[in-house]
Formats: sequence, structure tokens, C-alpha cells
Amino acid sequence: MKVYNKNSLVNLANSILKHFHAETFHDSIPEVDEKLKGHKKVVAILFDGMGQNIVRKYLKENSFIRSHYVTTINSTFPPTTAAATTAFLTGKFPIETGWIGWDTYFKDYDRNIILFRSMDYNTHEFLIKEGEQNIADKYYPTRKLFELIEEVNNNAKVGAILRYPIQQYGPKTLLFAGVKKLTKFLKENDECFAYFYWDSPDREMHENGIDHWKVKYQVHKAQRFIKKVAKKNPDTLFIFLADHGHINFKLFDICDHEDLYSLLSKPMSMEKRTASLFVKEDKKKEFEELFNKYYGEYFELLSKKEVLDIKLFGEGEPAKGVVDAFGDYIAIAKKEYGIYASKEFSYTEHFKGHHAGGTDEERLIDISIFSN
Repeated sequence: MKVYNKNSLVNLANSILKHFHAETFHDSIPEVDEKLKGHKKVVAILFDGMGQNIVRKYLKENSFIRSHYVTTINSTFPPTTAAATTAFLTGKFPIETGWIGWDTYFKDYDRNIILFRSMDYNTHEFLIKEGEQNIADKYYPTRKLFELIEEVNNNAKVGAILRYPIQQYGPKTLLFAGVKKLTKFLKENDECFAYFYWDSPDREMHENGIDHWKVKYQVHKAQRFIKKVAKKNPDTLFIFLADHGHINFKLFDICDHEDLYSLLSKPMSMEKRTASLFVKEDKKKEFEELFNKYYGEYFELLSKKEVLDIKLFGEGEPAKGVVDAFGDYIAIAKKEYGIYASKEFSYTEHFKGHHAGGTDEERLIDISIFSN
């Protein structure tokens, strides 16, 4: 497995921190540093799933977004929203933040927990009461760009605008409400950093695959939004990015091979295209042989030691307890397949598109930067 910890979302975040004279944790990206020079207002606009392969599939080279192309960067590993957006918003790798996938095994609970929701991944049971602190925030507290910038720059205002209902008062529609809210923030502040997040076209690709007309519609809608908000705010530098790309997706059920599934000691976790596998202590050699027999064509199997040695989840000091979540092995998708265990779920998902695997399509992100 080739590891891509350089020129990543983490480094992009550190360019922004560096620009606002805040504490940095990793190298910045020189091309981005150069573009940021002299700008007091900076906005990072992230459209979920709109990685390089999706941008280049649906937008022409002379389109507004692509004509402002600056460089191509890497997502985090795995290339998935929980890991990647947290990495961008903290300037740190998943190994450092603890946010390593959609769901993570928590030893104290002996459960796989959806990080964004404090929900048991396998049963969809909520594990906290209304008003209680999110489990992931309790175990893996993070300091985000906003806080880091405000600490050292009294003049710079910071803000995040996320789609409703992700953010209670976020915009419900993109072109009208989104442009209005972002423009209002920019007009009210002479020096600022804003983060704008929209959860399309990721939603549409999960539901329909990457070739569906709804995906094309959302990509072009994103471009119209960016063009409009840039025109209304000519004194602002806009950075367009994504958290990951997307591919069409098929699913293997490991329960189809009972001889293999019976060797697991806990439910699978993390991601269907990057699965954490806990194996019975005396069955590891047998597990490796059977897994590679059935799935070796489609997945690369790494031991926990190999994962840590190659720094698969990034560089830096591991968050407390995160290594427990790696299980005994990590299985990484090389092609279009994911893997899960049907016996471990009380519900069924029918995704046609997905991410979080080891392909270039999921990993690569084109960065466009523009100001009028």
C-alpha cells in the first residue's frame, strides 16, 4: 500500500494556519501559500465527494472551477468524510485526531460507534441523551482552525457555514440562502476566515452511483454557487476543495464464507472499503490464508504493525486509544468492492457509490483558487 501523507488536506489546512500566523503542525503547500499572500479574507468551500475524478468528469477544462485550478492534493487515509474533514479543520492527520473512519471501535464501550452521531453503528442505538457531549468529542477532543486563528489574530473573525440540518441555522438551499449567508459574513468583516460545507454531490453518488444525472446536476449547481459568491465578494480569496472522490460500488458479504467469518472475534468496523478486522488470537494465520484466498484480488490485507510502520493513517502522535480501533488487520479495497458482515446489522444499506478505499479516484482532489 502506497502512503500519501504529503501534499494533503492536512498540509492545505496548515497553509491557512500559516497565513493567519496561527500555530502549525505540519508542512504547508507552497503553491497555496503564494496564492494566499496579501489576502485578508479567505474562504474554504468544500463540496463533499467532489474530488478530481468527479470534477473532471462533469466540468470542461475551461469551466469556472477548472480554469482556476492550482494543484492536486491527496485526501487523508481513509478518504472519507469523518477522517478528511476533521483533518482539514484541525491541520492534523487521522492518527492524531482519532477520527479514522465513519465508525470506530471504542474499547470502553466494546461497540462500533458512528463518530458524528454517538450511535452504535451495528444497531443504530443512540448512546447519549439529548444535550450530552458527543462521545467522539469526549474521547478525541480537537482544536479547529477557527480557535487556532482567533487565539493569535485579534482582528480576524472566523466562521463556519454548513448545510441545514448539519448546522441548525445553516442554509437550506445552495444558491439563494448559501450565497446570502456567506456574503453577509464577508461584508461584515474586514479580515476573516470562513469554512463553507455542502454535503452534495456525495449524497447523490451514494444513492445513485457516480454516473447519474443528479450528480451532474449537483456539480454544475456547485459551480454556479461558487461563481456567484465570488462575483459578489471580489475582495475575497476562495479555495475550492473536496474531502475525497467517489467510485461506483459493489459489496461482498463476508458471511458468505462462514469458515472465514467464524475467525473474527468482534464485528467489523471503520469503513466498508477500509475495514478493521478483529481476529481470534490463535486463528490469525488461518485468517490471512482464507482472506487472501477469497478476497486477495480485491483487498490488500495489512497487519496492525504494518499499518503503524508505514504510517497509513498519517504522521504524528497517535490519539489516546485510537490504535485499539485498528483491530488486528486493516483490509483496503483495491477495486470497486466493499466488504461487510450481514449478520452484524439490524438494517440494510443500498449504496451504489462509495469512497474510503485505496484507489486514486477516491484519493485525489483538485484545488482551485480564485478572486476577482
